[in-house]
Parts: sequence; C-alpha cells; structure tokens
Amino acid sequence: MDLSVQETFLRKDDPHIAYMYADSAAIPLASRSVDAVISHHTMEHFADYKNALSEIARVLRPDGWLWVAVPNGYGFDDSLYRFVFSGGGHVNRFTHDAFVAEIQQATGMNLVAQCDLFSSFIYLKKPSPEELKLYPPRARFLGEVPEGFAAFGSVGLNAVTRIVDKLLGFRCSQYGWGFIFSRMALGKTHLPSCFNVCRKCGSGSLFTSVARRTLFGVGLFHCIHCKTLNVCVAPPKDLE
Repeated sequence: MDLSVQETFLRKDDPHIAYMYADSAAIPLASRSVDAVISHHTMEHFADYKNALSEIARVLRPDGWLWVAVPNGYGFDDSLYRFVFSGGGHVNRFTHDAFVAEIQQATGMNLVAQCDLFSSFIYLKKPSPEELKLYPPRARFLGEVPEGFAAFGSVGLNAVTRIVDKLLGFRCSQYGWGFIFSRMALGKTHLPSCFNVCRKCGSGSLFTSVARRTLFGVGLFHCIHCKTLNVCVAPPKDLE
C-alpha cells in the first residue's frame, strides 16, 4: 500500500495547513485539539481501526465531528474490487449497523447524518504505466485493455448495475455509506444519496440536475466537474 503524498497535491503556501505522517492508532496531537476528522475510505485499510477510533475520540473537541466513509464489505462492489486487486489493501469488512454501533461505543458520539454512497467502478479504469507497476498480477490485465473498450465497459457496468438495482430492488451499484458523528446536535443535516456517479472522478450527481433527455429513465450526462460522459439512470424512490 502506497502511503506517500504526491508533491503536486500539497498546499505549501498556506500557513494554516500542515501535513503529518503518523500511525492512526497513535495520533501525535493533543487531546481535544481538533474540530473535525475526515476518514474517507480509510477504515477498511486499518488493521487496528478500533484503536484509531479511540484516538479520534481523544483528539476531537467536545463539539467536534467525525465523517467516516466505508464500503459495504459484503456488497458486489467491494467483492469485485477485492477479487480484481487481490484484496486491494482492504483488511476489514463492515456492515452498516455493526459499524455504526462500534463507532458510537468507541467515541461516545451519536450518528447525526448518513447517506448511501454509490460506486463509479473507477478502479477498473485503464492505469497509467506508473500505476500499473503497483498493481497485483491479477489486475494487470487492465493495462492491456484498449482505452475505448475500457470506457465502454465502464459505462456499461455503471448502467447495468443501476438498472438491475432500479428494477429488482438490489444494491449492486452501491459502494457503501457515509456517516457524520458528533456529541452535539448539528441541526437538520441532509446528506443526499446520489445514485448516479461519474465514472472518471467519482463525483455524485442528483438525477434531477443531470437528466435532460431520457428514454425509460435512462440517459446520458456530462459530469459537471470533469465533463466526462456518463450514463444516468432514474433512481429508486429513496435515492436522489
């Protein structure tokens, strides 16, 4: 697992930003010194995630909050990722209710908002030569797939899984969940569960904002962030 931070992503000209490389189970920060913690697609990689949660609780201020996003460890998306990438560094499998209970017990915080997160299957994209060097043997076939075929396959997989979910009530296209925890009430906090996700950048889009012309609830849209062409499918009633 590559833990390096690319220099191009660092903001060195801002005196309010500092970067720290440390063990998540032993965070080198003072107790009650942090306003917010964002754990975005990381807990599934931490072998000692329970101590990481305890450390997060320690460094957060009483009015602080925690964002956590994790995959459904027993869903289609995570199973496909683990198969193609020989585990891909995922050492934990989470379920919704059990993980929420673990966080609340470890941190003393309450769940104040949540949303479902849907996959773009972005990990199936054609890798660059540099990325391919880090791929496990089973995943190296992705480097041989022609660019156009890879794009067509990505569009097709995103479309088929969502149509199946829509028609049969499955969650094949779901990645996992996003949660906000806090010891304080945050008021009415709505987190949209975006059914349609860009296959290139992973940004979620509300169907009502991208659906222009559709046929039987299926259409195309360009991502508002990276302009990539994607398929959109009318979401089930409980999604957006």
